[in-house]
Amino acid sequence: MNSSNLTVSTAIKLINQKEHYDTIIVDESHRLSRRGSKQHSAFNTIYKHTEFANCENHLEPLITLSNQVILMYDILQAIRPANISREKFKELTTGFEKCYLTTQFRIQAPEGKDYSSEDYVNGIKYLLYKDTDLLQYTNFDLKFDRSLFHDTDPDAYFGYFNEAPLENLIDWVEEDKNYHPEHINRVLSGLVEEWKQAEGKNPSITHFHESMISRRWNSTQENWINSTDDDAEDQIGSVFAVQGIDLNKVGVLIGNDLLVDKNGKLYGEPSNFKNVNGKHTKAELLLPDTQKEFTIFVLNIYYVLLTRGIDGIRIAFWHNDAFKEYFKKTFDF
Repeated sequence: MNSSNLTVSTAIKLINQKEHYDTIIVDESHRLSRRGSKQHSAFNTIYKHTEFANCENHLEPLITLSNQVILMYDILQAIRPANISREKFKELTTGFEKCYLTTQFRIQAPEGKDYSSEDYVNGIKYLLYKDTDLLQYTNFDLKFDRSLFHDTDPDAYFGYFNEAPLENLIDWVEEDKNYHPEHINRVLSGLVEEWKQAEGKNPSITHFHESMISRRWNSTQENWINSTDDDAEDQIGSVFAVQGIDLNKVGVLIGNDLLVDKNGKLYGEPSNFKNVNGKHTKAELLLPDTQKEFTIFVLNIYYVLLTRGIDGIRIAFWHNDAFKEYFKKTFDF
């Protein structure tokens, strides 16, 4: 969209046009691209311009193309190796004025409950990131109301299932649809089952299997929520299909790409992570910094999945008893 004073565009288009602006506002700037091969080739076209040939990411040229840059950034929502690194973003914004937004995620707490969206988001941050150094860069508050995670009422905002993860999550979101047919509910999962783009066109190919239940991944990453597939509501959503999307009730399968080490800390397990573009080579994974970066990507993926449900969320453990015990220990069950 363009007017005499306003342009709404993508980073790639703005950079390739090389037009100078008074102010550039970048929403979700944690998704800005870095230079490299783990992405669509179109993202690297900007480096063909002489003035941008030495740039390492899309943020650098955007800064040069504007008198003022405003960046909406969430350190916990970078979910691809192709995203600008935390270290580089911090370096490039050293002189920037920094302001913390209050939690944008809003939950519909059941009547009579005192907990809030801040309690939930802070609890999820604590669960996932307490053993990292990232919480200091967020508005995390350790004094969250833990009763939210212990609420066993059927209408509680949060809950979990010990067994039959797929069956229980499906039953839970479908039961809600019986009472609220207008709701958009989905079961989501970490990237722990193989998926190929071509398989999205074939509904007979399924990826999640439990007893007599078979489900496939989301058939598309573009506008999946409005998909016209006959089985659209039955498909299991990935983070790429729901990032930035609000749903009503959400079930999340936490898979064995997120495990617990001998010291009781969470780590990403590469052998169980099935996103081809998110994988690192064995040589890269020998480097401590790469191991840490990979773990953060996995944590961020689950953070995104766990903050999609406005009206309620249930989690279940997909071949992952280790995380089940970690979860219970963290919240003193």
